[in-house]
Amino acid sequence: MPRPDDFFPREYFGWSASSPADYADPDAGLVVHYNGAATHLDSHSECVSYWKNTRDDHVYNRGWADTGYSFGVSVEGGIFEGRGLYRYQAAQGTTSGNANYYSVSLMIGEGERPTAAQIEGVRRLRQWLMSEHGVSGTVLGHRDFVSTSCPGSVLYALVERGAFEQPPGTSTSLSEGDEMLGLKVGDSGSRVTLLQQMLKYAGASLPEYGVDGDYGQETSDALLWVRKQMGSSATDGDTVTSYALAQLHAQVARHQAAKVAPESGDDGSTGPEDLVVNSVTANRVVARGLVVGES
Repeated sequence: MPRPDDFFPREYFGWSASSPADYADPDAGLVVHYNGAATHLDSHSECVSYWKNTRDDHVYNRGWADTGYSFGVSVEGGIFEGRGLYRYQAAQGTTSGNANYYSVSLMIGEGERPTAAQIEGVRRLRQWLMSEHGVSGTVLGHRDFVSTSCPGSVLYALVERGAFEQPPGTSTSLSEGDEMLGLKVGDSGSRVTLLQQMLKYAGASLPEYGVDGDYGQETSDALLWVRKQMGSSATDGDTVTSYALAQLHAQVARHQAAKVAPESGDDGSTGPEDLVVNSVTANRVVARGLVVGES
């Protein structure tokens, strides 16, 4: 696969053709990052400014040799060159991670959802690295190397699902089981209504406002209560992270199973099919360490 058509080299941003960073041969895979705070980027020109500002911050404020990332992907799916090929990273947080993996930063922040073009951009970048440069197809998140929120709950859920490891052109729905993922205080609408209904199914109380579609303090308190039931060390319920979502599903399964258990039939059945499915989901997330004792 040749270099993607919408690849923007370093010269496009007014930088030297090759990065001054040390040589490396990252071949173990690709690591997904995000900005941290929401970026609210909507256009190519805004993404170009953001990419230049990111490098300025890394070089002039942090004292790095260059921008920390190998590549970036704009909201329109353009692949922006950072350190580029065969360069040591400053993104993963560990010596091994920086030497052995390429990095890609999607130009969004916490609570923002990637565009379909961004997901496709990462896939095309991965395919190019694999076919032309012998890089493994493994895709990880920044938090797989160090303790960090990066790449955020929405992107990390996609990493876990293997969405970025699919071939270019594969359809990906952001609503496959993660309709509530990334919701936060201040949000409103049908996704918040779904969250509030799930909180009630989990046994949480919404005594004043009920299911009103607005993510306020009452909804935050209810989500925190659910997380505490599952042994979480979280201190608030202000955001539906991937951990919070897993804990919510597990608590729904546990609470509903407890309600129907006294009415089990002679054949040992414990309730409707959806409860059985939720119980299986709960067992899986507990086994993966996403529920008990996680924040």
